[in-house]
Amino acid sequence: MEWDSNSDLSGDEDEGFLLNDGAPVPFPIPTSLQTAPCGFVVTDALESDHPIIYVNTVFEMVTGYRAEEVLGRN
Repeated sequence: MEWDSNSDLSGDEDEGFLLNDGAPVPFPIPTSLQTAPCGFVVTDALESDHPIIYVNTVFEMVTGYRAEEVLGRN
């Protein structure tokens, strides 16, 4: 697999991000996380099982998992 340096890694910024219960994330996800050249996973450290609440596009490309498949998992 080759890295495509011309690919758009910005994601759909208009859609926003949702928490496990479907509520919007109460803080902005910095653009730097959305456009980072490496995969990022954000978990909710306030929950006992630390569920995933955000993954960026590079995480999806590298792992092959879509965000919908991993959100809410730990």
